[in-house]
Amino acid sequence: MNGTPNASKDGFATGLGLGLAVGFALLCLGSAGMYFFFKKQGLDAKKGWNLVPVIVATVDISENAVVTMDMISQRSVPEQFVTSSIVKSDSASYIVNQKLLVPVQAGDPLRWSDFETAKKTKVLYAARDVALGAALTADDFEERGANEGALTDSFVRASDQANALGRVTIAPFRKGDPILWTHLPPRAAK
Repeated sequence: MNGTPNASKDGFATGLGLGLAVGFALLCLGSAGMYFFFKKQGLDAKKGWNLVPVIVATVDISENAVVTMDMISQRSVPEQFVTSSIVKSDSASYIVNQKLLVPVQAGDPLRWSDFETAKKTKVLYAARDVALGAALTADDFEERGANEGALTDSFVRASDQANALGRVTIAPFRKGDPILWTHLPPRAAK
């Protein structure tokens, strides 16, 4: 009998130690699982609320006004409210000296659609290589838009295509070159 009580005490102590170790391990796993669960819940709740710097009007700006640097500033807005139509702070230089199409109130984010786009004029370009002395046909032309401010009177506007048809070139054109009046002889007076 002397060996039995110690054996039962040793078995109980071993079982108790093993039970406590397993319980502690489960407690740690459960705690870690709960920590990561709540951490993910917190991140999900914050999703879309990261701040993004955008350009806003600092004063009321009227329609047709030209935007200057003192009329705009940067403000941080939650990313879920920022679309590609909003002017972000790294693009501010593109809107300075541009004319507004609509009035904007102080504090409003500026949108790309609020601004006038550069006026494009259709001009004629060579659709293919045209040799020196060739008479121009409609197949030799293609229309492209060009900024009005960059054009001179030597560019042939699409509206003048009829006046350019049939003229013999005094200089060759490569495909993609603009058609210029300076490379065409003047029309003979009738």
